[in-house]
Amino acid sequence: MSRNTAILVSGMPRSGNTWVARLLATAPGTALTGREPMNPRGRQYALARTLTGWSSLDSLTPRQTRALRSAYRGTNPWVYSRYGRRQWAAVLPRTRNILKDPFAMLSLPAVARTTGASAVLVYRHPGAALASYRRMGWQPDLDELAPVVRAHNEARTRSHPVDEQPRAGQVGEPEAMGRFWNALYGMALNDAGRVPGLLVVSHAELAAGGERAARRLFTELGLEWSEQSEAELQQETGAVDSGELHNLHRRPSEVADSWRAQLSSGELETIEAVTSDVRARLEAARFVLDDPADETTSRQPS
Repeated sequence: MSRNTAILVSGMPRSGNTWVARLLATAPGTALTGREPMNPRGRQYALARTLTGWSSLDSLTPRQTRALRSAYRGTNPWVYSRYGRRQWAAVLPRTRNILKDPFAMLSLPAVARTTGASAVLVYRHPGAALASYRRMGWQPDLDELAPVVRAHNEARTRSHPVDEQPRAGQVGEPEAMGRFWNALYGMALNDAGRVPGLLVVSHAELAAGGERAARRLFTELGLEWSEQSEAELQQETGAVDSGELHNLHRRPSEVADSWRAQLSSGELETIEAVTSDVRARLEAARFVLDDPADETTSRQPS
């Protein structure tokens, strides 16, 4: 893997993308710009204002191509934010830029082809997504995602067709989140074979696995471990602000399963039943981070 390629960290919103990207950006010679290039919400960049919602891009327009390349090269100030790290170094030729962008997860082949970036697809248990969405007061974007799912299924023969999205309000909250989670990761996995070197990473395994798991990910990405990397894993948990978009001052191992206390047994049973097939596919594709028996083991996306 080239040591000069950018690294994209993607996955469903509230899956730990920001934490994983900030962890990787503790490696010497890296920079994290912070803002999500394809995020269509509010005042975000929305790929030079060409996106209005969840999108699955394959053929990019010239404007989108320029916007994407400038973002990954660090020359686009519109993708800088307060969640970045060492942004001043992003434009330097030897810097490896880290970008986190949940909204890129349905366009991974196009992003990798256009920018040459290495991609990391992060996933958490769908119950964790439900708990996190509740904390933020968010709802799954079912209606917005529905046409993307239809177009995905119609594009070519799929070995794993994605279930159509229910309309908002048609099903209960746990099932709605499960269907939304299924669609996002199901589509990403269907395209995984067209993303060279894609790493599918379990947030729970990385957060609970400590230094050994994190070092394995760094090594696979060609990143150097540092004292700052160790400090990122060992930070003490501070007060949690329920209204803050990202609570970054929590011990990672504590975050891994804390969501379970926020769901009832019935909610957990429902969401696990809805997502069982896609969860199994993610597990089969997972890059093993904490396997002392085989330090070279990895799994390929199915």
